Amino acid sequence: MIKKIILTNFILFSFFISGNIEIYSEIIVNKPDDTTIEKLRKSVHIDHLHRLHNGDIQFVVSASDMKIINSLEIDYDIIIEDLESFYLSRLTDNYTREFGLGSMGGYYTFDEIVNNLDLVFSECSDIISQKVSIGQTYEGREIWAIKFSDNPNIDEDEAEVLYTGLHHSREPMSYMNLFYYMYWLCDNYGIDDLATKIINNRELWFIPAINPDGLVYNQTIAPGGGGMQRKNMRETCSSTPTGVDLNRNYDFMWALDDQGSSGDGCNETYRGSSAFSEPETRAVRDFTNEHDFPIAFNYHSYSNLMIYPYGFDYENTVPEEDLQTFIDYGQDMVQFNGYALGTGTDLLYPVNGEACDWMYGEHQIFAYTPEIGSQQDGFWPATDRIVPLAEDNLYPNQFIAIHAGANIKSELITNASDSYLQGNSYPLSISLNNVGLSESQSTTYLSIQSDQLNIEIDDIVISSIDGRSSIDFGVVGDFTIPITFPSGGEITIDLIVQNDQEFTSNSSLTFLVGEPSVIISDSFNTNDYLDWVFAGDSDWRISNEFFNSPSSSISSGAIENNQQSSLILNVDMPSAGSLEFFYKVSSEYSPSGENFYDGLTFFVDGQEFGKFQPESDGSSPWNVFSSDLSIGSHELMWTYSKDGGGGSTDCSNSGCYDAAFIDDLKIFAYLDSNLLIGDLNQDLSLNILDVVVLVNYVLGIDSPSNDDFILSDINGDNALNVIDIVNLVNLILS
Repeated sequence: MIKKIILTNFILFSFFISGNIEIYSEIIVNKPDDTTIEKLRKSVHIDHLHRLHNGDIQFVVSASDMKIINSLEIDYDIIIEDLESFYLSRLTDNYTREFGLGSMGGYYTFDEIVNNLDLVFSECSDIISQKVSIGQTYEGREIWAIKFSDNPNIDEDEAEVLYTGLHHSREPMSYMNLFYYMYWLCDNYGIDDLATKIINNRELWFIPAINPDGLVYNQTIAPGGGGMQRKNMRETCSSTPTGVDLNRNYDFMWALDDQGSSGDGCNETYRGSSAFSEPETRAVRDFTNEHDFPIAFNYHSYSNLMIYPYGFDYENTVPEEDLQTFIDYGQDMVQFNGYALGTGTDLLYPVNGEACDWMYGEHQIFAYTPEIGSQQDGFWPATDRIVPLAEDNLYPNQFIAIHAGANIKSELITNASDSYLQGNSYPLSISLNNVGLSESQSTTYLSIQSDQLNIEIDDIVISSIDGRSSIDFGVVGDFTIPITFPSGGEITIDLIVQNDQEFTSNSSLTFLVGEPSVIISDSFNTNDYLDWVFAGDSDWRISNEFFNSPSSSISSGAIENNQQSSLILNVDMPSAGSLEFFYKVSSEYSPSGENFYDGLTFFVDGQEFGKFQPESDGSSPWNVFSSDLSIGSHELMWTYSKDGGGGSTDCSNSGCYDAAFIDDLKIFAYLDSNLLIGDLNQDLSLNILDVVVLVNYVLGIDSPSNDDFILSDINGDNALNVIDIVNLVNLILS
């Protein structure tokens, strides 16, 4: 408790000598119960709460709020005493990379934001408008916007997209990320197909700095970066922090309660005297009202999150269809950067009067809040993290540009149950799905092609398809696999989707021909192993504790924290094929889903093919995993691993065995049937007996079956005649 009192005195002293500049710290509250968390939420602003593996919570707190926490007699540990100084220590003006950084520890000052808007316009004036003011701030600064499009000075009938940054002035990655994207568009237009198609078919609007007053204040108190002013600069408090939280000032559920915003002008989430009381939010409101944005990003930092509406209540009232769109889009957007997806109440805390809630609630805009950067990055990530964090968000920025308009996905399917066999015919079905938010504006053409097959199906023409809708064409034709096609051979059928003005995706149907054969099988019922290799800290063993098929399986070895146990099998595939195995995992589970504490990982040639853990502490049911294998040699490896442990969810209950189990492994390959053209008696050789059979077919003495006809038609002219006899004799003689 002494360290807490000493730090509090230090903060109060710093507060006094620095002219009422608020000091911010990062603290950890040890394993709080629900009552303690609720007490904190009602009493102080908990900024970017992070739940640690061991049950602790970590968050940023102001000196003012720290005094309140002290009065609540809640114990905590100080992780970082002065966040502004900590952030400054990580920033440099000497870091260089392709993307030009700013003078404030790598971040742009407000003047540099304005200069870069002018610079990007001068470099790509054919696709970028001059900056335009959408309004002025409380202190009279301009709020600038800029447009990217192939005709930037014309309002075309193209889908519009909105990107905003800096609602909160201590979150500079919100605009650095946008400039990185702007320069990517500028540099790659006419070179990169995606950049070119986005510019040619969309109107992208950027408002990089909604709160320049707060940014300029941060520049003044911390010119090297790291300033912690969050709100705008309206005088709302006799001490600090002054200002209105712009992201609590929108007219949707404004002032719903004092948990999602505050009526106290000294609070970090002060919502203002009324909805849209601030000129900054009114500027965004008016600009949004003048446009037709189907989708938007309002960037913030930090926590590696992708947040969608609604955030004002724990029960989400977004209609089911729209909610599913929010989730589907979000899952796609975070697939590479690994951000957690959910509402504000799912991931952080309730908010009301928030920008995305207003944009969706008022205008049905699919608006998201990406929170850039991890807990370690904080509000002012280290200089060398600026570009990597911007790169993490390039794909989501591209994604919403694509999905603002039409984005036509295709699916090509057939009804083969298990195998594709020589001589058989199979139907082809087509469906289209416009996963974008707008109707397609031009004609779409569909065609089916294959390098291995002769497919005669007429092209299909579609005039338009509504946003978020699909068309099922059903069966459009069929294909036949030649009887002579080798087993294990691969056939690809492509569905080509063409539309010059819309985003489209082709689809393919790829399969192996023939009946697969089991070449390796192990049910682990004896100690007579295949050529298994054991690695790690403990060998795998035969176990009768669990099994998929009687009476045993193979289990990972007994290991401690920070250890692993691996099972390895080297296989030679004579052809392309596949594998399947059943697995069961009995381990600790990561409740947040962000980490993989203990569990089973399957590798092929060192590449991760699957990670498995139970859905809660304890044992999973038996599950099957399958995957394709290419021809050649492969190393298959199953590894059960444990992390450092010590968490509240460590494997400790009676149903948890701290192990992985494998059973019923099978590896399949396709063995060539060795059918020969001209081998009419199918004795695997060409000789005079085949000539006799062919002569009888040509003379009409015997009638060939379908398969026999294909083998007899040596020159492939779809007729049996003397030319086929001559060609067969030549084959025999050669």
